[in-house]
Amino acid sequence: MEQKLSVIMASDVVGYSRLMGIDERGTLSALKRHRHELLDVKIALHHGRTIKLVGDGMLTEFRTAEEAVLCAVGIQREMRTRNSDVSPDRRIEFRIGINIGDILFEDDDVYGDGVNVAARIENIARPGGIAVSASVRDTLGNRLGIGFEDAGEQTLKNIERPLRIFNVIVGDRETPESESSPASAAVPAMTIQADPVFKPNRTILYVSRFSNLSGDPDQEYFASGLTEDVVAALSRFSRLNVIVQPPRLEPRHDGPTNFYTLKGSVRRLGNRVRVNASLTNILREHVWAEKYDFDLVDVFYIQDELAQSIPAALNVKIEEAERQRVLAKPATALKAYDFYLRGKHLQQSFNPEDVGLAKEMFVAAIDDDPSYPRPYLGLAWIELRKLKWNQRADIDTALATASAWASKALQLNPNEADVHWALGVIHLWRGEAERAIGCYERARELAPYNCDLLAEYCDALGYLGRLEDAIRIGELAVRLNPSRPDWYLWDIAASKYLSGDYLGALSLLEKMTEPGPAYRLLAATYAQLGRLEDARRAASELLKINPDFSIERYTSRAPYRDKALLAKYVEGLRLAGLPE
Repeated sequence: MEQKLSVIMASDVVGYSRLMGIDERGTLSALKRHRHELLDVKIALHHGRTIKLVGDGMLTEFRTAEEAVLCAVGIQREMRTRNSDVSPDRRIEFRIGINIGDILFEDDDVYGDGVNVAARIENIARPGGIAVSASVRDTLGNRLGIGFEDAGEQTLKNIERPLRIFNVIVGDRETPESESSPASAAVPAMTIQADPVFKPNRTILYVSRFSNLSGDPDQEYFASGLTEDVVAALSRFSRLNVIVQPPRLEPRHDGPTNFYTLKGSVRRLGNRVRVNASLTNILREHVWAEKYDFDLVDVFYIQDELAQSIPAALNVKIEEAERQRVLAKPATALKAYDFYLRGKHLQQSFNPEDVGLAKEMFVAAIDDDPSYPRPYLGLAWIELRKLKWNQRADIDTALATASAWASKALQLNPNEADVHWALGVIHLWRGEAERAIGCYERARELAPYNCDLLAEYCDALGYLGRLEDAIRIGELAVRLNPSRPDWYLWDIAASKYLSGDYLGALSLLEKMTEPGPAYRLLAATYAQLGRLEDARRAASELLKINPDFSIERYTSRAPYRDKALLAKYVEGLRLAGLPE
C-alpha cells in the first residue's frame, strides 16, 4: 500500500445517461475524442497523471494546486469552443472538482479521503464549471490572478464534516448564478482584476501571453500552452506574486518599484521554432532577454524545456535585480522584504562581520513583520553554514538553533520550498538520511526549477554516496542557471572527486572565481593528482579564511553515509598538509 498527499482532480460528464439514451454511439465517440484531443493533452501539459477511469468519469493526480486548476480551466474553456456549434441537448459538458488530500494506492485501485472529497466536490460543480476545496483556494491565494466565488460551507454526501467550497470563474462570459448548483468559477481567461491584491513581502511579476508571430493560427495553442506552463512554474516561487496579463501601467517614481513584466513571442520558421522572452522592470529597463531555438519535432518536449529554463532564469535575474534595488535604498526606508534581501546578500560573505550584519538584517525583518517566514530561514542558514564551512561551532547547538528557526518558518508557511530544503540539510547533518531525502524531494515538488535548491541537493546526494544522481542534478542546476554562483561547481566537483574523477573535479574547481571554503576540496584534488605544491598553496588559502580548520573536526562532523568516501577525502586533505 502506498499513501501520499496529492492534488486530485475529479471530473465527469453532466447528464451522461441522458446523452447515452439520445445517441449512444455518438456520445461515446465524442467523449473519446474529447479525452484524446483535449483532456489527455491538457493533463500532460500540466504534468498530471490519470489514476482512474470509470465510465464517463476520471481521477487525475497533480503535483501542485496551480497545475490542477490551470489544467481544469484550460479544459473548460476549450470545451466552450467545442460546444459552440453543438445542439444544447447533445453537448458534452464536464463538471470538475479539485481537492488536496491523502490518497492510497492498493491492488491497482485508489482510495482515500482526498479522493472521496474531490469526487463529492465535483458532484456539486456547475455544468462546465470547476469547484475547489478551501485548501486549494488557500494554496493558490492571488498568485495567478484567479477569481473565486465563495459558495460557503457545504454538506457533502458521506463526508462527515461540512466543507467550505469555492467556485472558479471560468472566462468572461460567466457570472455567478445563485439559483444554480452551489459551485463553479476560476481563472478569468487568465486575466486579472484592475486592482489585484498582493501578498506582502513578495515581488510582483506580470506575465503577458506569449504572442504567436508565425502567421499560423494553428500555432496559437503552442503559445497559449507555453504561457500556462511558464505561469504554473513561476507560481511555485513563493516570493513572487505572479499575475497574468499586465494592466496598462505607466512607470511611476512614487509608486511600488518591486515589479517586473515578462513578455514573449513564438515564431515558427519552417521546421524550426524560435521563442523569445524578455524581462523589464517598472521603468521598462531590460533586466533579461533570451532566445531559444528548437527543431520542431516534439512540441511537448519544447514546452517542458522552456517551462524549466525560463522560470529558472527569471528567478535568478529577478533576485539579482531586487538585491541591487534594495542595496541602493537608504536604511531608513527598508521594510521586512528589503531587510531580508540585504541579509541574504551579506550572509554569503566569508567575512564574520558581514555575517553578523546579516543576522541583524534578519532580526530587523522579523521585527517589522513577524509573520514573514524567510528571515527565520536566513537565521537558520547562518547556523548551517558554520557546519558546511567547517567553522568552530558546537554541532548540536548549531543544529538545534537552525531547527528552531526552520520550524518557525514551517509553521508560518508549510508550502515554502526553502523551508523543506533547510530541514533537509538539518536532517542530513544529524545523520537522518531518509528524512533528509524526503525533505529535499518535498522541496523539489514545491519548486522544481529552483536552481539553488538543485545544487544544494547535489551536495546532499554526494554525502549520501549517490554520486551519479548528485552529478546529474548538479549539472541540471548549472544548465538552468547560466549565472550560477561558484558553489554550484564546488558541489558537483565534490561528487566527481569522490567517484575518483580528479581531473573532472579540478576542471570545475579551477573555474571558480573565489573558491573560499572550497579551497579544501581544491587542495585535496591537487594532492590526489600529485600536484603537491599546488595542493599546499590551496591549503594555505583555506587557512587564511578559516584559520581554525582541522581534519579531525571535519571528520567528526561531515555526514558521509559511506565512511570509505570520507576516508578518500581525508586522504587528500592530509596529503595537502592541512592540520589534523
